[in-house]
Amino acid sequence: MTAELDLTPEEIAELKRATDQPDVASAVEAAARQYLQHARRQELKSLSGRVEMQDNWRELEALEAPRGDERPEPGTHF
Repeated sequence: MTAELDLTPEEIAELKRATDQPDVASAVEAAARQYLQHARRQELKSLSGRVEMQDNWRELEALEAPRGDERPEPGTHF
């Protein structure tokens, strides 16, 4: 996809420095990806205190298949 941006030479230089990219296209691409990652984190942070969690990790852990270093009980098939 192509897009036209109106950035000053100073903004372009700062963008390239901030993203550690050698050219404008890769700097803009890196900045957009970094922004999206930041926006997703902010969205997750906004859910803090709104999501009800169940404290059932022990039951879920017991339902998981044994790891390679654990031996299943005799008669148990996985």
